[in-house]
Amino acid sequence: MSFQLDRLANQLDWNLLLTFMVIVQERSITAAAQRLNVTQPSVSAALRRLEERLEAQLVERGSGRVFTITNAGEVVYREALEIYGGVVRLNALSQSSNQVLSGNIVIYRSSHLDIGFLNALLAEFRKKHPGVTFSFVSTPCSDVVRALQQRVASLGFCTRLESAPQLKSHQLDSQEFGFYCGPEHPLYQVETPDSAVLASSDMVGFDGENLTGPLAAIVRYRTRNEIGDTLIATTSSIVDLMDMVRHTAAIGSFAVNHAQKHAADLWQIPLKTANPVVDAFAVVDTDRHLTQAERALMAFLQERHILAN
Repeated sequence: MSFQLDRLANQLDWNLLLTFMVIVQERSITAAAQRLNVTQPSVSAALRRLEERLEAQLVERGSGRVFTITNAGEVVYREALEIYGGVVRLNALSQSSNQVLSGNIVIYRSSHLDIGFLNALLAEFRKKHPGVTFSFVSTPCSDVVRALQQRVASLGFCTRLESAPQLKSHQLDSQEFGFYCGPEHPLYQVETPDSAVLASSDMVGFDGENLTGPLAAIVRYRTRNEIGDTLIATTSSIVDLMDMVRHTAAIGSFAVNHAQKHAADLWQIPLKTANPVVDAFAVVDTDRHLTQAERALMAFLQERHILAN
């Protein structure tokens, strides 16, 4: 790439880099346009302008809509991630004159996982660093991975890692999931559930509750044990899911620990086979440039074996 760095820094449109970053993550011009809420031709034009500005081919177009990222494209993508993450973290980079550790740390977590254990750890961390604050975002697993890739999140907790080689995961204890119903369901407080009623019941579940998603273990268990006839509603919120079970004649599956703490009024349906378990991971981006607060938290969580060394 032959261009003057000063001229490029002063003239390059950041939106071109942002568009290219989304193209790479979505692996599709069409999907990138949908995510950015713009037209497909505008995304293609932005890619073309960026290649012209950098004097480098960033993608190789194949037949149809298939394309691959070139070596130059991989370099530009990594740099775009750093820029994006830096912009998002600007408010966390300022330190007070006496160097007291401060800043906000963003944690994304899969909505279906119980990470209650983290609260006590963060309270302990804030006793040492009271200037540090936290923002939690509950979301589907795919969004946890995306937030880490985009350097929006400092730390993530999710069930299944997608193709993201720069993300490092530490496996936590697997979480047991039970099947629950509320007072409106005929199996409520029934010690020996009728298999026909169990099989014909409506189901409510989390977003991504399918055979290829992060909760595939739940779906396979339901199929093997003939639980539920139709999935009538999904949500990304554990609170909404519990409320749907509470106020409808539907069955839902969620972490037993969640139910014990927040849904004592719901009935865990006694089943003949052991409950399914879902893997859980703590995830960080190993290539990310960390703020002082983030580095301190990562070291703290490593000492407590939440993150791998």
